[in-house]
Amino acid sequence: MARKKSIQALLGGLVLIGGLLAAEQAHALTLYGNNAGFGTDIVEVFDVDVAAGTASKINDYTNITGNGRGVVVVGDVVYTTVVGDNHIYMTNRVSGLTIGSIATSQASMSTIAFDGTNFWTTDYSGTNQGFYIDAVTGLTLKTVTFSLATGYMDGMEYFNGKLIVNRTDGGFGGPIVYDVYDLDGNLLTANFITSQNGTGIAYDGANFLVSDIFNNQINVFDGTSGAFMKNIYLGSTGHLIEDLSVDYATRPDTGTVPEPMSLILLGSGLTGLVAMRRRMKL
Repeated sequence: MARKKSIQALLGGLVLIGGLLAAEQAHALTLYGNNAGFGTDIVEVFDVDVAAGTASKINDYTNITGNGRGVVVVGDVVYTTVVGDNHIYMTNRVSGLTIGSIATSQASMSTIAFDGTNFWTTDYSGTNQGFYIDAVTGLTLKTVTFSLATGYMDGMEYFNGKLIVNRTDGGFGGPIVYDVYDLDGNLLTANFITSQNGTGIAYDGANFLVSDIFNNQINVFDGTSGAFMKNIYLGSTGHLIEDLSVDYATRPDTGTVPEPMSLILLGSGLTGLVAMRRRMKL
């Protein structure tokens, strides 16, 4: 009997420790935001405590030139897009150095997301289309139409086998509505989230975080109900965040990652990238 109680006490202690560790991890969230601009594209990095409702800037990346839009972070690679450019650019998250780009057939891409294997992005040339793009070759694998969108969508996220997409650019003035679609573009839930000037959106595995671009804050919404939870002020002015990303390698619904395999010097300062998709269990 005493032995049984000891085992029960041990198991209870392990459950308690696991819960405390999970709670502690939930407090620590690194959030990446692509700051719109017409000079150097700046990806800002914030340390966010969702529970406390606080955020502070801890780093930035400034290697790409152009009007920044999308950002996706997977492990040690930061992927970005800029307006009027068919490339997805890659920056090493640790060193901050540019490590190449992926050429696509899309003339202008806005927000970008990752499903564990490939990218989802939205058209920024005026249509209400989204594109599923191979993360290694840049080939367009699928084109879908978001029926409630009117064009220039700058907020989209992949989550649990679905897509959440805003109806137009949050910079055009709000309120901005986000709808949920399946991966073929079929509408699942209309009016799931509304943000005053919502642009980029990220999913942290539990909640949605939306950039309220002109109010210098992040709106937090419940990932199941879409209910508004709180605002998180970004700590200083001037954050025109167009897209948001957490590290997809830490999310339970994105289970494989593409990784640059090697850099090959092609001469005269030109650098090429050989990329390889490595499958891994998270």
